[in-house]
Amino acid sequence: MKVKSVETKSLAERYSILPGDEILEINSHPIRDLIDYKFHSSEEQLYLKIKGKSGRIRKVKIIKKPDQNLGITFVEKGYRGCGNKCIFCFVDQLPEGLRKPLYFKDEDYRLSFLHGNFITLTNLSEQDFQRIINQRLSPLYISVHTTDESLRKKMLGNPKVPDIIPLIRRLAENRIQMHTQIVLCPEINDGLFLKNSIYDLSSFYPWVKSLALVPVGLTKFRKGLPELKAVNKEYSRKLIKLVDNWQNRFRKKYKSNYVYAADEFYLLAELDIPSKKYYDEFYQIENGVGLVRKFLDNFKRKERLLPRSLKHKFSLTLITGELANKFMSSYILDKLKKIKNLKVNLVGVKNNFLGESVTVSGLLCGRDILRTLKKSRNGDLFVLPPNCLNSDGLFLDNLKPFDLEKELGRKIVLGSYDLVKSLLNILPKEKSGV
Repeated sequence: MKVKSVETKSLAERYSILPGDEILEINSHPIRDLIDYKFHSSEEQLYLKIKGKSGRIRKVKIIKKPDQNLGITFVEKGYRGCGNKCIFCFVDQLPEGLRKPLYFKDEDYRLSFLHGNFITLTNLSEQDFQRIINQRLSPLYISVHTTDESLRKKMLGNPKVPDIIPLIRRLAENRIQMHTQIVLCPEINDGLFLKNSIYDLSSFYPWVKSLALVPVGLTKFRKGLPELKAVNKEYSRKLIKLVDNWQNRFRKKYKSNYVYAADEFYLLAELDIPSKKYYDEFYQIENGVGLVRKFLDNFKRKERLLPRSLKHKFSLTLITGELANKFMSSYILDKLKKIKNLKVNLVGVKNNFLGESVTVSGLLCGRDILRTLKKSRNGDLFVLPPNCLNSDGLFLDNLKPFDLEKELGRKIVLGSYDLVKSLLNILPKEKSGV
């Protein structure tokens, strides 16, 4: 593992570890990747074998506190790609000209363990299984989609995929915890297929700890791909009733709701988001399950910190995807409008770029936001949703907020899931009361 950078005043700096060095071994264990590094660097006494830029190999002994971080960032290695051709794959529905990483289909158990990426378990070797078990790489996040093997082969577009249940059973028997998901495609893997899948997976509780049902995402770029139906209001309402019934059974059996409908189903159904009890420990919040509830509860808990009034008039525009408009306007916007001298506009952006059926804020591109805001220039500044930019500050179409600022002549800031904190950073400081 090659060192990319070293934190100031860290253990690594104290022991003269430099950018460009390669960590070859820790306590005689080869370091192949970040998992090996984390696994073997948790001891209090470390013996590092390091190869410098010149090729000279040296050994370093480090004494540290348990689980103390060495302060090293590594050059990221390549990860395994996906060999499946899922009929609903979102990557296959993307147009040309977007950020390069968006076209990479990852299928790597290391990313599943480190970052919660979903994998299908279709490319694991015996060596991979042994490593997962020996190093306790838990939890893993697994895309199941259906436990019917014939249908699963069809959905994954790969007739060679192994049966999923034996793989899950093996992980469960070795006490590896799993969080699973099913991407629901209407009239394909729902109905009896869905019911059977839910009960098949629940039989492995508590090792299969949760199951999220998420709606298939369809863009307008599906030329040459299998025809799929979009999830609508009626479908969402029926599914939510089914999930409520399943949860009632699982609460009695496991004292856990176990299966959860993604937030998007509730927004499409135009129903209130459930209370936090619905989500148990919010196991799959990064998968859009409970994110809205967390956002709303966090706002309600902190709203008292907002000023009652501003000394001078100030206006801002909150930008959302179309799906978030209702819950944002029904509570949050009403509360913000009570702040004297503050004018707040809420603008839902239609996704012309990927298609109008794509309504979530995380898939908004810069050009659609720009087009919408040109029609509505009210506001001293615009606040972007927190998930529409990548870590490099780029929209899907490679535009930056700065590009929009030049066109609009307005300041643009990126909000966060802690809206109150974002607003306190944005609003003028000369407030007249709290």
